[in-house]
Amino acid sequence: MEASKDIVYFYTRTMPFWGLSNFSPPGFEADGVYWPTVEHYFQAKKFLDSATRERIRRAATPKLARELGQSRATPLRPGWDDLRDQVMLEALRLKFQQPAARDVLLSTDDRLLVEASPYDYYWAAGEDGSGLNRLGHLLMQVRTEIRSAA
Repeated sequence: MEASKDIVYFYTRTMPFWGLSNFSPPGFEADGVYWPTVEHYFQAKKFLDSATRERIRRAATPKLARELGQSRATPLRPGWDDLRDQVMLEALRLKFQQPAARDVLLSTDDRLLVEASPYDYYWAAGEDGSGLNRLGHLLMQVRTEIRSAA
């Protein structure tokens, strides 16, 4: 992907805006429990089975949480595809209430936020940049909400 001063790319721990990633801390409290990352929360919410959700919440890493969430050993909750953007938005709102995370998000000013995963064409830009970048768009929405509330 072509770099631009008007675009913030994020994806890996080595990138300057790693804090925007679903794999990065901080965690947050929701549903009466602590979630280590957005990834843990999002993957757990795919399932209605409480044991599966708890196993994902307790996963040692966000990568493991994602792997557990991508398993189909337990069926996905009905209508997941229609719910996933709202669940992600809820998780992002919770994460970016944390001052350190909020500061990272606000430091992006009005720049376009793009998850640079070459593998994901829904949440990210994909390898060729043609992906939907839903995560970037939801982050920009949360950034606007934070500014409006200030």
